[in-house]
Amino acid sequence: MTKVAAIDFETANGSPASICSVGISVLEDGCPEEVYESLIRPEKNVRWFSRMNIRVHGIQSQDVEDAPDFAQVYKEIVPLLEDSVVAAHNARFDMGCLKASCLNCGLPVPRVSYFDTVELSRRVFPNLAHHRLNDVCDYLHVELDHHKAGSDAYGCLMIVANIMNLAGIYDINELLEQCSTRIYHL
Repeated sequence: MTKVAAIDFETANGSPASICSVGISVLEDGCPEEVYESLIRPEKNVRWFSRMNIRVHGIQSQDVEDAPDFAQVYKEIVPLLEDSVVAAHNARFDMGCLKASCLNCGLPVPRVSYFDTVELSRRVFPNLAHHRLNDVCDYLHVELDHHKAGSDAYGCLMIVANIMNLAGIYDINELLEQCSTRIYHL
């Protein structure tokens, strides 16, 4: 069984490099775990917090003053991602944040394979009116503290775990193939 790592980022503003929080949950040997969560102090060139983003996630500049910067967090998260198939809800956003933050800090962009749980949930639950993370989690009775990176990553992972149980397929590559869900590469 291939390991699945679900990731979620929150940003300080409209720049994808302004990551201010990350959460990662891992599904290994059939056991979902909340593995990693951290606030992040954005780099100086993207360190301003927009009112809109604060309204979404509640994180403000004073909350990240003593938080590690992205380079410090990078050392923690990359090993979790590199030996996994990565899942994210609206993966283009999260993978864009990862790539932009790496480039902004002069760090190598990790080589990861990833898929989007929005696409997966649309294939498996086509009758849902919306496929937002909170809507799919509500449908599956998964508790969610929405826009908290750790909770969102765990909710994303629980979508995958629930679909695996529903389909009776526990290999992520086989599941994605059966559900016509594409794997992308960063």
